[in-house]
This record gives sequence, structure tokens and C-alpha cells, in this order.
Amino acid sequence: MTRREAIRAMMLAGAGLAASSSLAAAPLRAAGALPQNWKFIEPAKGDQVIHRTWQTLGGESVSLLGMGCMRFPRKPGAGRRAPLDQDVVNQMIDYALEHGINYFDTAPAYGDSERATGEALSRHNRKDYLIATKMSNFSNADLDACKTMFANSLKNLRTTYFDYFLLHSISDMADFNRRFRDNGLLDWLLEQKKKGVIRHLGFSFHGSNEALRQLIALPYQWEFVQIQLNYVDWKNMPLEDSSEPCDSETLYKMLEEKNIPVVIMEPIRGGALANVSDGLRSRIQERFPQYSPAAAALTFASTPKAVMCTLSGMSNMQQLMENVYTFSHFKPMTAEDNDYMLEMARLYNGNPHIPCTACRYCMPCPRGVDIPGVFAVYNGMSDALMLPDPSNKKDKQYKEKKKEFLKRYAKLASDSDASACVMCNACLPKCPQRIRIPEQMRMIHKLVKDLG
Repeated sequence: MTRREAIRAMMLAGAGLAASSSLAAAPLRAAGALPQNWKFIEPAKGDQVIHRTWQTLGGESVSLLGMGCMRFPRKPGAGRRAPLDQDVVNQMIDYALEHGINYFDTAPAYGDSERATGEALSRHNRKDYLIATKMSNFSNADLDACKTMFANSLKNLRTTYFDYFLLHSISDMADFNRRFRDNGLLDWLLEQKKKGVIRHLGFSFHGSNEALRQLIALPYQWEFVQIQLNYVDWKNMPLEDSSEPCDSETLYKMLEEKNIPVVIMEPIRGGALANVSDGLRSRIQERFPQYSPAAAALTFASTPKAVMCTLSGMSNMQQLMENVYTFSHFKPMTAEDNDYMLEMARLYNGNPHIPCTACRYCMPCPRGVDIPGVFAVYNGMSDALMLPDPSNKKDKQYKEKKKEFLKRYAKLASDSDASACVMCNACLPKCPQRIRIPEQMRMIHKLVKDLG
């Protein structure tokens, strides 16, 4: 997620199929975008991402793969501060539409995403695509400020209406009441729905099972809900600042029972499930030789029948092509396949992992800590089964693990690593994964000191 930068790892595996298309791969390899050994299949010109039709939404046909517009590519040269590369964004959206993707998800919180998305989509017939955006009123829930945000979204997206509008990242009833009910905003949004400015109203959710149960019991007609779902979180999705249970399975089943279409976010956990260890990759491909780890994760997330759309935050053309291939040749997993993926989840969870999806909601840090960058180093070593344990120096690989960890960690700027954290807690309310960021920074800083 992405969102959510662990995204650098997202979907850098090929389709994993024996055949390859030199026509597709050659120009990308020439540009240095693909590794030389990538066995890559370009979707055929006529390949179309499958759609599902939703009677609860007036018979709307929605592509099972949706384009998450949070991680669009940037122009080279200035890192994360570089402007979005509008030419590449245009090419990606053109390609997506050509191959049947019609659902495009963005938000005011995603930097310049709304503007770039609107510029690219406005070059096409408005009836050919569905726009989903959000009310990202995290820091200012004043009604007038929210109305201004809503108007700016219409302007940036170059549209007169939203197909899907979400209350962004609700965590619990207190959060819902503060940001949407007590200030009169939800009533105002319902008025916009009556006027046709909003076609379908829903919310995205980052909270406990009980919190979702309370939200969908409210006397509102939620037309769709966006939740985090992947094979690792299916049985247990830790909420680090809450003891309340949460898991993708329960969240999904509650919505299915209510006949509420489900939009999936974080099907690859911000790229982490594409960049699994070699051992886990081999186990996945024993059963699914046609899939990369990313494709297997996307297929798992998209199999449940109440899933309307699975979002993938594609940040370059090759990721888009692989996803189009996966979803234009989509085959739902069997019950046995699902059980196999849950065993992969058990293996994955056997290694310490901080559930950061690199959404960057926590940034900027007042002290300059590169929070997602620090977590990416830690998770990268853990997922590769290379995390050094200072208490187990008898490990035959200890010296190798220590050297590699410190080498990766040293690539962080000296004033942006975990040592710069002063535990001010400014990041805590911003994190949708509920990570206790300061505590994790203290843990990682101690690990570095112990290794030193």
C-alpha cells in the first residue's frame, strides 16, 4: 500500500511462466526496467481484466482489479519530493483502460495523486471509468474545511460527480463520530448523494472486528466497504495499540452476511508479500507454478465472492502488465488452495515482521526519522530469514547476517535512522496499522547498538 518505501519491493517478480514475450520485455529491459532473467508475458491486445456485476449497485460492472493511484511513478532526480511523472501516469492509465480496468482509487491524502489521476482520466470518455476518492479529514474535521476538501477533489479529478466516495480510514466509533457524525459531515455527504454528486457511499476501515460490527449496524446504507485483506492477515491482523481481535476473515464475513460489496486494500501488504524469502517463494510455486508470489497473493484476496474490486498500488508499467495478465486469466482458488496459502501465512508469521505498509501517513517525522525506510531495512532482513540475533552468536550465519544488516542500515542517512527518534509520539495517531512506532524504533536502535 503499497500504501503501502516497501513498495519498491512490490511485484518485482515476473509472472513465473515458462514462456516469455520478447516483444514485451525487450523495450523494458533496454530501459533497465526489468532484470535480464525475468520470464515475462505481455497480456495480449484483446486480454481483458474480468469484471463482476453488482445488483446492489444498480447492476454496475466493476473490474476485479482496481488501480490504486497512491504510488504513481515520479520523475527521476529528486527522490520522494520529485513531481509525479504525468507522461508515465497517462500511459499507465491508458493501458489500464485498454485492458478493462475501470476502477481508479485515490484520495486527497495521497499527495498529488488526485490531480494526476484527473488529468489522465479526463482524456477519456467519463462513462468508461469509475472514480473512487475519499474524505481524508484526519487533521481537520471542521465542516467547512471538509466541504472545501470535497470541492477540491471534484476540481482535481476534473469531474462533476464521484462514482465511489469513502469516509477515509475509520478506526472505531469514536473516530467515526468525531470526523463524520458530530460535525454534521455525514448528513451533508448524504445530501450530496441525493443530488447525484456521490453515486455510491462507503468507508475504508482500519480497526477491530467489533468496531466494524458497530459501524455496519448503524442506520446508514453503506453501499460498499474497503478493508485490508491478504492471506497473512486472514486469521490474525494485529492492531498494535489495541487488544481487541481483528482478522480479515471475520471482517469479510460480516460484510458478506450484510450483502455489502467489499473492496480489498493491501492484498500484497504494501509489497511485502511480493518480496517473500526464497524459501517461501519456492513453497508457493510448488503449488502455483504459474504465479509469482504477488500473483498468488492477489488471487487469494480476490477469490471470495463478495469481493467487488482488489486494489493494487502499481507504480510502474511492468507491475501493471503482470497484474493485467493475472486478472485477465483469473481463476479463483479452491478451498485446498486457500488452506495451502494459510500454511504459507504460518511460515511467514514465523519471522518477526513489523506490519508497515509504507503508506507514509506517519510522515514527515518532526525529527526527520525515515520511519518507512527503517522498517523496510528491518523487514527486508527478517523476511529473508537473515535477521541477526545478538543473543545467539553461535548461529553459523551470525557474522554474515550482522554484516548484511549493518550494511543495509548504514544506507539510511545518519540523522534519519532509529537513533533520531525521541518518542514524541506524533506518528502514533497517523498510522492506520496501529504500529507502536516509537517502541519499534527503540527496539531497532537497541538491536543496532547490540550488533555494534
